[in-house]
Amino acid sequence: MPHNPNERKLEQVKNVYSFWGKFPSLYSAQDAVTFLGRAKTIRRRAVEKIGLKRGDKVLEVACGSGRNFPYLVEAVGKEGFILGFDYSQAMLDASKQLCERNDWYSLKLVQGDAAQLKIHEKNFDGVLSVLGISAVPEWEKALQRCYNVLRPGGKLVVCDARLFTGFLRFFNPLINVVYSKFAAWDPSKNIPEKMKEIFGNGEVENLNFGTFFIATSIKKGK
Repeated sequence: MPHNPNERKLEQVKNVYSFWGKFPSLYSAQDAVTFLGRAKTIRRRAVEKIGLKRGDKVLEVACGSGRNFPYLVEAVGKEGFILGFDYSQAMLDASKQLCERNDWYSLKLVQGDAAQLKIHEKNFDGVLSVLGISAVPEWEKALQRCYNVLRPGGKLVVCDARLFTGFLRFFNPLINVVYSKFAAWDPSKNIPEKMKEIFGNGEVENLNFGTFFIATSIKKGK
């Protein structure tokens, strides 16, 4: 059994997403609930925020079963390069099957902890994470690693969820229990604020009654 809190949380992430990785169709179906029926719109919007061009190099942290790959492939084209990184090997296996079905051969898949982000590639034009950073135990380190692998001028885009505010907040206790158990989600993490701290800049777009956000930061320098 893992002894320290981060190891226990990583074990939870592994168990949760190993289940989803074995049932990718079920995982795709739950998108409709999580995104309130706007999964394709919001996922595409997050990719658009990076501003990728054909031939660009992009990293997706916590790529899961590859739900964002169609939009990334469309953005960078066959000339581009996409690296999908995830802690769950089962999720990466589902991603591999998706890539094979679609003949996406410019994709590379790597297993590991986002807090360490052990990859050989650097100088990415963009880094994307959708519903991923909130499940990473050492999420601040993960954001710093994302900064480190970007080229100057490159963008980090994180799309994640928040609890309801206003009159819908009475749903929050149920949402918190369900998504912490079945998605290892932790809504207490202020991801946009940490991005601003690391990058020195950031903007946030709110969607779905404020329950989703897309945060964007640019790595300054030459």
